[in-house]
Amino acid sequence: MQESKNRVLKLGLPKGSLQESTFQLFKQAGWKISPSSRSYTPRVDDPEVEITLLRAQEISIYVEQGVLDAGLTGFDWIQENDSK
Repeated sequence: MQESKNRVLKLGLPKGSLQESTFQLFKQAGWKISPSSRSYTPRVDDPEVEITLLRAQEISIYVEQGVLDAGLTGFDWIQENDSK
């Protein structure tokens, strides 16, 4: 049971043109994401969540490989990458 307390949700979010609207979506859900100009790992106000900013077309690949637990990307990229 203690192992689950130390687990962190690894979440991939799109960088670039979709980044700000994605941050706003999370803000509406109650999370505050603070981007860093020098890093692809913005801070989030939840210690159980770790965010990585990636190109939208890469996110489904990293989820499929187990690098990320979940991610937000377009269905078109999931299909194009043949991700499961």
